[in-house]
Amino acid sequence: MLLIRGGTVLDPGGPMRAADVRIDGRFIADVSPHLSPRASDTVVDATDHLVTPGLVNAHTHSGQNLDRGVAPNLPLDLWLIWVVYGGIPFSPDDTYVLALAGADEMLQTGCTAVLDHPWVAPDRFREHSDALMQAYIDAGIRAGVSPMLQDRDIFESMSLEGLPDAMPPAPFSEAIDPAEIMASMRAFFDRWQGSHTRVTPMVGASAPQRCSDELMTQLAGLTHERSAMFHTHVLETKSQIVATRERYGRSVVSFLDEIGLLNPRSSLAHCVWMDPSEYTAVKESGAVIVHNPVSNLRCGSGLLPLADLLAGGVQVALGVDGAASNDNQNAFEALKFATLIHTLYGDHRRWPTAQQVWAACLRGGAAAIGQPIGRVEPGALADLVLIDTQRHVVADKESTVASLVFAEHGESVRTVIVDGEIVVSDRSSTRFDRQDLGRRSRALQRRIHDALPARRAVYERHQELLSRVHERDMATESPIRRLADVSPAFGPPD
Repeated sequence: MLLIRGGTVLDPGGPMRAADVRIDGRFIADVSPHLSPRASDTVVDATDHLVTPGLVNAHTHSGQNLDRGVAPNLPLDLWLIWVVYGGIPFSPDDTYVLALAGADEMLQTGCTAVLDHPWVAPDRFREHSDALMQAYIDAGIRAGVSPMLQDRDIFESMSLEGLPDAMPPAPFSEAIDPAEIMASMRAFFDRWQGSHTRVTPMVGASAPQRCSDELMTQLAGLTHERSAMFHTHVLETKSQIVATRERYGRSVVSFLDEIGLLNPRSSLAHCVWMDPSEYTAVKESGAVIVHNPVSNLRCGSGLLPLADLLAGGVQVALGVDGAASNDNQNAFEALKFATLIHTLYGDHRRWPTAQQVWAACLRGGAAAIGQPIGRVEPGALADLVLIDTQRHVVADKESTVASLVFAEHGESVRTVIVDGEIVVSDRSSTRFDRQDLGRRSRALQRRIHDALPARRAVYERHQELLSRVHERDMATESPIRRLADVSPAFGPPD
């Protein structure tokens, strides 16, 4: 048992207060002032520290964890070619190092839970998925792992309609049999569901338009069969409105609803380009929208109408997204961006506040992962962070949360507890050798960067066609507005 003494508890559901926290096994047992230590307690001194729930990163891609600075700013469809194709093949050991490096960065910056949406090579699915899960176990982080599955080539998921002489390029990979994918996923659940308290297998699809209807329907069946959580990308860009309307002849959200994937066990990443009826359907279903502010800026995808969603009661979580579209795995940075970028539109009296965004990160993240986290109260899982207050003035709750959201990057994190276990103590991991991880990470990062010319060559072969697709889609009339228009600096506006 652990007893955290002398700290200031900062929880989204109640007042900021001086209190001790008793942890019994994996759960918080009591939050009260002046708790007396028991003989079996390990006492943690939290004097001059905030005791907060660990942050939740509800959308990332572990395979990109060392892709910092790899990709230029590009629209998503062009960015995908640069990031996904032409790189080095990863071994299971590479997959392990990538996941461990990301987990380490998250834990060191106060994030205790992650929803990972990784690409897992179909031909070695078991080896790579097991390496991922083992990395998260070794790191001590809480992780839901939702493999990013698809059986349609990227060019099949785009519309070439209305582009004279546009011929679809040859597929990047051979067609994958949905039955093979489903066999791998069932085996993944057989090995990992219920096997460990901190890691959980989830069902995932890259995006509906990148999957056949057969595969999506079978993934829905697996989700219900195993009572599993589900995760996918939905309407990240304007081009995806064009592609999905052409594919389904209706809203992609209604397709997800029809096959049983719009419910409280589903989380949908991005959702920037939904219309009001689609947001209403998500709200009524109890599904979670995962906002990824930094990657939306990096790829010019647009601004999620966050203030409307929060005011309308939609469940919203926060994602850092992969390092190829963010360049780190720091959830504090995502908190700050999510609070600030939405000052670009709307009535200032409705701009999201630091408290709203912080609470969404915790509550929405708990809903996306499907576990009782994000709270400092009895019965919640003991995923907690102790933050040194030297850089923060601890006054009222509102200003203290604002100080964390706007001024913290994780440098004040001293102790991290996950599932009742201290996994970071005085900024050092208690579970693995960080120096060894650093050596392995640097070696892998050199290999990744050595392959950049190959990535560039693949990109240059396809950039003209993809640029035409992007320009056509951006010029397509739509009642939905998600981009900020800026007048020219010199001369009259267009």
